[in-house]
Amino acid sequence: MLYNSPFRHVDTKENLQKVKAYNNVIVFGTGNLGNIVIAALKKEGINVLFLTDNNRSKWNTEIHGYKVVPPKELKKTNNETPIILASDLTFPYMHRQLKEMGLTNVFDADFLLEKLDLEIDDLHKMGVYWSKVKIKQKIDLYLYDINSQKNKNSELNVRCVDLVLTEKCSLKCAGCSNLMQYYAKPVDEDFDQCIKSIDTFMNTIDYVYEIRVLGGEPLMYKRIDEVIKHLYKYENYGKLQINTNGTICPKPEKMEVFKNDKVFFDISDYGEKSRNLDKLVSELKRLGIRYNAARSLEWQDCGRIIETNRKEEHNKEVFGNCCENQGLTILHGKLYLCPFQANATNLKAIPYFTKEIIELENHNRDELRDLIHDLYFKTEYLEACKSCNGRDHNVAKIEAAVQMKTPVKYDFINIKI
Repeated sequence: MLYNSPFRHVDTKENLQKVKAYNNVIVFGTGNLGNIVIAALKKEGINVLFLTDNNRSKWNTEIHGYKVVPPKELKKTNNETPIILASDLTFPYMHRQLKEMGLTNVFDADFLLEKLDLEIDDLHKMGVYWSKVKIKQKIDLYLYDINSQKNKNSELNVRCVDLVLTEKCSLKCAGCSNLMQYYAKPVDEDFDQCIKSIDTFMNTIDYVYEIRVLGGEPLMYKRIDEVIKHLYKYENYGKLQINTNGTICPKPEKMEVFKNDKVFFDISDYGEKSRNLDKLVSELKRLGIRYNAARSLEWQDCGRIIETNRKEEHNKEVFGNCCENQGLTILHGKLYLCPFQANATNLKAIPYFTKEIIELENHNRDELRDLIHDLYFKTEYLEACKSCNGRDHNVAKIEAAVQMKTPVKYDFINIKI
């Protein structure tokens, strides 16, 4: 496949030459992006010495003939071998990890990915299970994130924001990562509050790559069509994603509102539980609306509110490896840094940590920009992390969408700071 990034990185040619000056490199990351990076390095004639990853289950194994070592082993390299960061989600944490070890011979993978010419079959042989379309989407988002980090002192560009329209859901899943199983009396977002939050946020940030409309089940929100129309007024975002579980197919007149190049339906397929999946997919095809329906058999066991006594270093690790540590969430007029934090706080299951939650209507634009910037770019962990089971590859798996008859009961956790 021939990939040409829409994002330009000024130092890519220089970094490629720097890396080529060494005999070997180390790749930090063994997921899909890591496999793409390895393939790109091979094409450039750059030798990979070994791999490393924060996923403990991969330590002391071999992938593509390369040994995978724990990150702490990298300290022995004494900056003599370049380390290429190959994670589209956790590279900011990787930078902090390596800096604390005194390692500075570190490169993001943008210099390899900005222009990429690799056969899709070869990538699949390397273990990349993403489709051609998803490879482009993932690399686009990764390179956007790199730019956002590099330009963070002059621009406020963020990865994504979850716009929660309702706490109500058409399924009653145990282990829901957004904690819907804990809501005994779920409510819809107030429409006027929702529009006000959208306006305040969108007029404050410079750009958001992806707006994710969700709940609960967002298609249960009766005024979702009006929310979508309002979002169309803004140009400073890339994709408008509707996260749904395939249980609801809106009436044709409401489906029409989603006919827009920016809209993408991300459908979780839970088999028979997603009772209107076929109908919804048929409508999306008829209207030419982009979508992905992925069969989901298991989840990470991250949908639990727990009490821990982790040390600060461990909480930093939990936050740094989390797939949602850049997942801004708007819920009832407040801006949070992750969906777990948002819902655990909203449920009053954990204390309200004022310094980590932004009341969108309580600040002028300049104040709000500073608050969002610091929350998004400077946070090393949240107090809410102390009550979270983690959301990364080190967390155990559970069966997806197991249904419950009653909400999960919980006690208030008085987190000690």
